[in-house]
Amino acid sequence: NHITTPQMAALLKDMGGVSLYGSDACLMQMAEVVYEIKDYVPYIVGSEETEPGDGYTYNDLLAPLAVKPAMDAEELGKVAVNAYADHYAGINEGSTQSLIKSAAIPGFLAAANDFASAITKAGEKELAKTAMNGAQAYAFAENKDLYHFTQLVLAGTKDAEVKAKGEALMSY
Repeated sequence: NHITTPQMAALLKDMGGVSLYGSDACLMQMAEVVYEIKDYVPYIVGSEETEPGDGYTYNDLLAPLAVKPAMDAEELGKVAVNAYADHYAGINEGSTQSLIKSAAIPGFLAAANDFASAITKAGEKELAKTAMNGAQAYAFAENKDLYHFTQLVLAGTKDAEVKAKGEALMSY
């Protein structure tokens, strides 16, 4: 079975939201997934990449919660990210895992749109294509890392506005 991203958002909406959403699944911290569920959860934990076979190590994730059951959603989100990172670092296996504050998503969208607009206004279409082709991908060729894409554009542009908006996006 599976649900689509819009169905996941509808589910979260129907249940009145949750304080923390964690995805023990591949490719769930992509911008389009986060954007879809942002209105129903203040904190989101997930992996932008395909997850290693172990997924979450629930003993490492839940032990701190058992010790401090009153921790808030942000703190538990940080525990989840750190437990995941520590586990995979301990077995020398690469992984991605992050905590996103949903309230920051509109600012991210504005920064991304400003960067895209600057690229367009500067006529940097070929540079954008080259950067897109060279940017790190996750599982599928079209799943590009925006930070890496931005780095590649900045390395090739001479346009001050593109540089300023790209640096602002990366900083955000």
